[in-house]
Amino acid sequence: MDINRFTEKLQEAIRSAQSKATRYGHQQIDVEHLLAALLEQENGLAPSILTKAGIQADALLRRLEAELDKLPKVSGPSGGPDQVYVTARLNKLISNAEDEACTLKDEYISVEHVLLAAIDDNGAAGKLLKEFGLTRDRLMQ
Repeated sequence: MDINRFTEKLQEAIRSAQSKATRYGHQQIDVEHLLAALLEQENGLAPSILTKAGIQADALLRRLEAELDKLPKVSGPSGGPDQVYVTARLNKLISNAEDEACTLKDEYISVEHVLLAAIDDNGAAGKLLKEFGLTRDRLMQ
């Protein structure tokens, strides 16, 4: 994962996802953390893209946060607050986003590529996106 190939907004979202995981007491950053962070960005691209695709971004964010609430929490001296790990699912999502960028002949990996990759996620985030009616075709429009 070469963070230098990420747009500023995506880099910001990854940092925000790490903070979100820490606030929730999670040891790992997962796809749901990243998508929630993207949806919370001030003047962010994800909410506007999803709104144009007919998706209620606020409702999706609330559902993602409900999923985050269900994840196991860790408390105590098990590790420092900076010791948050990236899950295999999130690594796969980033890798798929890189592939999306290459397919679209984009130099940088951006929010759009992450959203495209998230549609194929096998976890709660992908299921929520499908439940909200997001498809690759709707996103590409």
